[in-house]
Amino acid sequence: MSSANPALAQFIRSIPLFSLVDDADLNAVLRLFRPVDLVAGDVLFAEGDPGKAMWVLGEGAEVSVATTAGQNRPVVVAYARKSDVLGEMALVDEGPRSGTAIVTQSGTAHQIDADEFYAMRSTFVPAAFKVLRKICVDLCGRLRNTNERIVPSGHAAVETPALPSGPRPETVTLDRYPAFRGLPAVVKFALAQKLEVVHLEEMTPIFAEGEKADGAYFIVEGEVSVGRNGKTLANLPSGTMFGVVACIDAGVRSASCVATGPALLLKMSDRDFDQLFAAGHRFAFQMVDLLARQLVQHLREANQMLPLPGRQSGVAKVSKPVEKMLPTQPSPADLDLISTELEVDTAMPIEMELDLGDFPVEPEALS
Repeated sequence: MSSANPALAQFIRSIPLFSLVDDADLNAVLRLFRPVDLVAGDVLFAEGDPGKAMWVLGEGAEVSVATTAGQNRPVVVAYARKSDVLGEMALVDEGPRSGTAIVTQSGTAHQIDADEFYAMRSTFVPAAFKVLRKICVDLCGRLRNTNERIVPSGHAAVETPALPSGPRPETVTLDRYPAFRGLPAVVKFALAQKLEVVHLEEMTPIFAEGEKADGAYFIVEGEVSVGRNGKTLANLPSGTMFGVVACIDAGVRSASCVATGPALLLKMSDRDFDQLFAAGHRFAFQMVDLLARQLVQHLREANQMLPLPGRQSGVAKVSKPVEKMLPTQPSPADLDLISTELEVDTAMPIEMELDLGDFPVEPEALS
């Protein structure tokens, strides 16, 4: 499909955040871009503000990102310049900004309003979920780097015993996971074919830092402690998910996870997770949306633990579950989950996108 603005279309194709958007979906993305002039001294948003928009910086523009993060005065932690994306977590949710963005050099930019992007999500426009998929990939890279800054990775080779295989879940079990509760019956039936029940009677290691991924997990009951090199990073309650980072970026486990006591989990194999993450029907879109919101929550919690000048790394907090998925009516395509083999993107690049939650990292940290 031809674009009414070839120059803007070429510019969008050069931005990694939109690398999964193909020509057929490009016009839907083009309609979101609003040209704006940035003037030195303008405050794009302040620390604590709800996320309402993101920006793609153009010619001449420069924006500084500063955070107090427990300090007496703001500390500049990053600069954004031409082609950088600023504040894209606003496309996922309206969570509070973790810093203040001030224009330090006048220039051009394009703004995307979060409400307009959410309207695309709520009507299941494919382009919106291709952008969310890329955001998920980026969030995984950022979580890995943030965790490395909080606690350097350990080097001990640890292998956890394989968990016992369980049956497929019944609908009543899916209903105990808050985000699945409102799904149509046909979708729950299809989803159940891709999950297995893992029932743990006591404190049990689930996987260890450095191991190869074997799947993603959903906590129905109990609590899971996430640790790295002997330090606890997070405590995950029922209603949250874990183990998705290595499934998305095909890396090894970035942290160890241990059930702190009796627990009921749902496990999706890495193969089924890949297929679902790359699929193009509505339930897959719902899962991408759910995953993006949970990853943003995990990143915000990790950022609170980052050691800054004059501050030691923070104490792990209990994560907040994402309790609802995007509402939709069932579609015949949802039954594809049961039997259809889907092609999976095997080499999606990880690009760091600048957001207020970011702090400087060395380029080689992503290699």
